[in-house]
Amino acid sequence: MKNIAIGGFFHESNTFNPIVTGEADFVVFEGVEIYGSGDAFPLARGIADFFKEKPDYNLIPLVFARAVPNGEVDEAFYNRLKDRFFALLSEAPQIDAFVLALHGSMRVKNLGSAESDLLSAIKEKYPQVPVFCGLDMHATLTGAMLNSLTACVGFKTAPHTDAWETGRKAAEMADLHLNHRVSLSLGFKKLDCLIAGEKSETDCEPMRSLIGELNSLEREGKVVSASYLLGFPWADAQENGVTAIAVTVGDPGKASEYADFLAHKFMQSRADFAFSAPAYPPEEALKLALGDSCRPVFVSDSGDNPTAGSTGDNTTLIALLSQELSSLARTKKILVAGIFDPCAERICVENFGSEITLKVGGNFDTKHCQPVRLRGIPVKLVNDFGVYRSDLVLFRTAEFDLIITSKHIGFTGTELFSALEIDHSKLDVIVVKLGYLTEEFKTLAAKSYLALTEGCSDEVLARLEYSKKFDLI
Repeated sequence: MKNIAIGGFFHESNTFNPIVTGEADFVVFEGVEIYGSGDAFPLARGIADFFKEKPDYNLIPLVFARAVPNGEVDEAFYNRLKDRFFALLSEAPQIDAFVLALHGSMRVKNLGSAESDLLSAIKEKYPQVPVFCGLDMHATLTGAMLNSLTACVGFKTAPHTDAWETGRKAAEMADLHLNHRVSLSLGFKKLDCLIAGEKSETDCEPMRSLIGELNSLEREGKVVSASYLLGFPWADAQENGVTAIAVTVGDPGKASEYADFLAHKFMQSRADFAFSAPAYPPEEALKLALGDSCRPVFVSDSGDNPTAGSTGDNTTLIALLSQELSSLARTKKILVAGIFDPCAERICVENFGSEITLKVGGNFDTKHCQPVRLRGIPVKLVNDFGVYRSDLVLFRTAEFDLIITSKHIGFTGTELFSALEIDHSKLDVIVVKLGYLTEEFKTLAAKSYLALTEGCSDEVLARLEYSKKFDLI
């Protein structure tokens, strides 16, 4: 019987966002809780599901924590997670392997890379124990991480729909190493380039072909796993950038050779990367959407995408709809999803059903926008929505309906609309704080536009202030 320690921390940390992500923003599972709560952490569930099918393994679940991408993580909270991780580990029998679910771009205030810190501590305390992990496609591979890992594998889809499969693949590599006594070699090639997230959708070229190359190498048995880890463009980190990864049986030279090959393929495609949806300055994107006769038309507020760690309270598009474009907006049925503003949400609860003037947004992202005053009525309230238990308000103005949230959450699917009893089929325009549309939104959208708003997740990377010179794609 082999003892497998599983656990993981999953957060994408945007250093351009001033919010410090704390305990209230995270969902934390400990020990066997992961078996009942794994749907909230599919990467971890993929690992657990694989080993639960194998009678010769004893799973030792430790600490699992994840949050919606946001600003850097609070140092004291991270240290409590880490301390609890090792406290549970100290009570466990001798460990034969670690198989972890990590994002790869979680950053801690005053500390830097959380994965570097955690993996280095594991390596120091358990130097002979192999470490495997599944990673997000936007992981930032650091030297400390590479020095600590036996093997890793990243998502192959963007939007990310293969988290469970990636966890299972990480577990399969651990099983290959432990049960079949196979030595694995990890090869990598780092590139000092950064690519905007909305230029790397895997249903579009050139990422479709690049991912196809990874799948071919795995299918033909040339490598155990192959990944492109793109780094996280909204983090000002010295070790940021694209990393090509190849894991082979035995031969380290072959692993490095395949990683070099994949890196070369990526750079050959550099000029072909482009936004996966028509992209325009904010006012132009809104005018086009308001002028369309099909519905619903989606407009992505890409510079303030909470699932890329932005603040979620940028008011650029709200200001345009309620001011310069108000006459056009009043001719359409529009939903804005949404804005993160706990204070505005509380005021709406206190004045439910009454017409009020409400100041919204611009509390955190004070660099790119200002608060906007809206006249309207709070018409719907929902408590404890979703895994992060946010309260929701639907605030109705003459120009649009606005979803206001009490917590920093993502706007990724129609469950939010259903909770507020919104019939999306009757909407002309849906403005959503997102980049590329999720699969669910793609099936709904008659048409979509990317609004290139300035914000903490600005898709025009040249507008961001990096401390290192990167090749920006």
